[in-house]
Amino acid sequence: MSLFSDAGRKFEKTKRALAGGDGAAYVCTACEEPADEDHEYCPHCGESAVEPVE
Repeated sequence: MSLFSDAGRKFEKTKRALAGGDGAAYVCTACEEPADEDHEYCPHCGESAVEPVE
């Protein structure tokens, strides 16, 4: 159940960041952390999965 709790917390954090208009224009599709600019690799997890928010 820890896996689902962790995923839920990450989703809520990302949702609040994007809904709050904090300037996050990109999100990592691997860890779902918001990013304020386009990165070749995610500054949070290191994956090359940073995509623009639609």
